[in-house]
Amino acid sequence: MSSGMQWNQFTPGEIQFVQHPAFQKNFHVLRLDLLHSWSSGNKYYKLKYPLQYVLENNISTIVSKGGMFSNHLVALAEACHVFHIQLIAIIRAYEPDVHNPSIKRLTELNCLVEFVAPDEYHHFDNIKSKERYPDAFFIAEGGLSQEGIAGSAEIADEIQGAGFNHIVIAGGSMCTACGLIKSLPKEINLHIVPAWKGCERSYIESILSEYDIQPSCQWDLWPDYHFGGFGKFNQELIDFMTSFTSSTGIVLDPVYTGKILFAINDKMKSNYFNSQDSILAIHTGGLQGLAGYAYRFPEEWGGYVEIANAMVRR
Repeated sequence: MSSGMQWNQFTPGEIQFVQHPAFQKNFHVLRLDLLHSWSSGNKYYKLKYPLQYVLENNISTIVSKGGMFSNHLVALAEACHVFHIQLIAIIRAYEPDVHNPSIKRLTELNCLVEFVAPDEYHHFDNIKSKERYPDAFFIAEGGLSQEGIAGSAEIADEIQGAGFNHIVIAGGSMCTACGLIKSLPKEINLHIVPAWKGCERSYIESILSEYDIQPSCQWDLWPDYHFGGFGKFNQELIDFMTSFTSSTGIVLDPVYTGKILFAINDKMKSNYFNSQDSILAIHTGGLQGLAGYAYRFPEEWGGYVEIANAMVRR
């Protein structure tokens, strides 16, 4: 299971000033998409301690689950490939789709892919995993765990002393958001943009309670920027992302980062921030999902993906 790379070896992403007419002058992006390790984005932080446990205990197989276009599973597959660990990916699907770019990537990385119906998927947890794969280590959907939160809390180290008083992040499983709630100091206002419809403050409070997290920072939800639900979009979002990426060179995705940038812009237009505020958006990566949008919605997203690919090649 030996690899030339260490489980905690990484080059952090940079904090980039953003000059765009739609944003205030003191606006930056933490480019976790540029982080270099066995994976990129917030996935490095969420997975580093589970990976440490697996390596130090000579566990040869990991089981985890996710949707058809899961960023979590692709990132975990990349880590498993580097460290010669077998990944069994449990995929929520009404029917298999082996041509899906994310599934193809999992296959390229030598994962075992199991498609399961939504009801079975919903009930597949650590207990079910142990029944089926007794010697494997189970990682929950999105990496949400004590270890995942502990790793995510370390993102705060990359912005310590930078002087931001507002930080904005997208939330799916809320693992990264809860890590930041745990670690950010009291002078920070953390704003969480849920990627899915119907998220309420009580949901995050339940996670904080489960993992005994006492926040010191101020945090709130911006729950109205999901565009109809997880992975949903409209032409306004496409146009916004196209303008932003063409102007700044920063590639976004439609599930998470595109929506938080849209949310920040909308809040700026309504004078939510004052002229003295210093604002940071956290780019959590997940750009592999763009290929899935071009695959499913070529007419709507083909043009943006062409622009994104051109930016990446620069």
